[in-house]
Amino acid sequence: MFSGSTNDIDGIAWLLALGILLCLVAAREFGYWMRRRKSCSGAREVEDGFTLTSVLGLLALLVGFTFSISLSRYDTRRELVVAEANAIGTTALRVQLLDANVRSELDPLLRAYVAERIVYGSAPTEQGEDASYARASILQSRFWQAMSRGIEPIRTTPLAALVVSATNDMFDLAASRKAARAAHIPTRVLVVLLTYTLFVAFLVGYEKGHARWASTMLFVLLLIAAGLILDIDQPVHGAVQVSQQPMLDTQAAMGP
Repeated sequence: MFSGSTNDIDGIAWLLALGILLCLVAAREFGYWMRRRKSCSGAREVEDGFTLTSVLGLLALLVGFTFSISLSRYDTRRELVVAEANAIGTTALRVQLLDANVRSELDPLLRAYVAERIVYGSAPTEQGEDASYARASILQSRFWQAMSRGIEPIRTTPLAALVVSATNDMFDLAASRKAARAAHIPTRVLVVLLTYTLFVAFLVGYEKGHARWASTMLFVLLLIAAGLILDIDQPVHGAVQVSQQPMLDTQAAMGP
C-alpha cells in the first residue's frame, strides 16, 4: 500500500492524519453553521440525541469491523511464520536421514535458505523484501536440484517421499507468506469509513456544535484508532511487526 523509506512514510502519515483532522473539524463547523442558520431563520428544532447516538454506534461498529480485518491478517502472518519455521525444521531433520555426501551438499543450502527467510521477514522496505524473496527462490531451485540428485538412488522408498513432501511444504509456505504480506485492507473499505466519519463529524456539529473541545477529542481518538489499524496492516513499515523468533530458533537448532 505504501512504498518508500520509513522516514518518508512517517512524514506522509502525519500529514495525512493532520489533513483528515482538519477535514473533520471543517465538517463539524459546517454542521454547526447549518444549525445556526436554521435557528436564525426562525425554525425551531430540538436536539435529536437518538440519531447522533445511533450514528456514533454504527461508526464504532465500522471501526471495529475494520480493526478485525487488520488483526486477522496480522494473525495470519504470525501463524505462517511459525508454520514455515516448523516446515524448515522438519526438512532439516529429514535431510539428516540421507547419506553423508548428500547431507554435506544440502545442509549449507538449507542454512543459507533459513537465513534468507529471516532477512525477508525483517526487510525494512518492499524493495528489500522483493530482493530477498528473489534470492530465496534461487536457493529453493538449488536445494531442489541437489535434493533430486541425492535421492535418485532411493526415489522409490518412503524416505524419499518424506524428504520431498517436507521440501514442498517449506516452499509452499514461503509463497503463502508472500501472499499474506501483500494482502491489505481493501481501499474501498477505508474510503467508505472515511466518508462515513466525515458525515458523523457533520452531524456532531449539527447536534452538538457548541461542544468543540469534546468533539475534537473524539476526532483525535478516531484518528488514533485508524492509525493503529493501518499500522497493523503494514507488515513492512508498521511499528507492530510479526516476530521472527520462530525462524531464529529454527536457525539456532540447525547449528552453525
